[in-house]
Amino acid sequence: MELRTERLLFRPFRPEDEEALFRLWNDPQVRRYLWDDQPVAREVVREQIALTQQDFRERGFGLFALFLVEQPGELIGFCGLRRIDGGADIEVLYGLLPGFWKRGLATEAAQAVLRFGFEQVGLEEILAGADFDNAASLRCMQRLGMSDAGERRVGPQQLPARYYRLARRDFAPRPGP
Repeated sequence: MELRTERLLFRPFRPEDEEALFRLWNDPQVRRYLWDDQPVAREVVREQIALTQQDFRERGFGLFALFLVEQPGELIGFCGLRRIDGGADIEVLYGLLPGFWKRGLATEAAQAVLRFGFEQVGLEEILAGADFDNAASLRCMQRLGMSDAGERRVGPQQLPARYYRLARRDFAPRPGP
């Protein structure tokens, strides 16, 4: 299972991604929003890799490692679909190394994963959430055509986050970056 956009390559997490994901998720600017600013242990990284492999086998979706088309060996981030806190709701989740921010890559990645979720997996609705002070992610969700779905408390610490939603019937692929 692989996806491709004009600038990005996507493939499901593999065990050999452990070191790159460990560095990504422990970057202070990245973990601030994805991991409630808590250090991410290698064991957690291995668990996430195993969980996404299981999700692809059992559900047809999971998290993808992201690479630039012109640098296919260097992981720059991730994007994919996961169940929110193990429940029935599905969200698109993404994160990039800070050196790749402000280029439209998160929007491009999320757009491709939304298309995958609606057209290949057959999902009827996909959500996305962000910390209230993560203005860049909130703008990304709006650019994707998602509508406000209110506040949720998520994660182990049950911290508040702003959520957006998009129904398959409302999905309109946007032109490139």
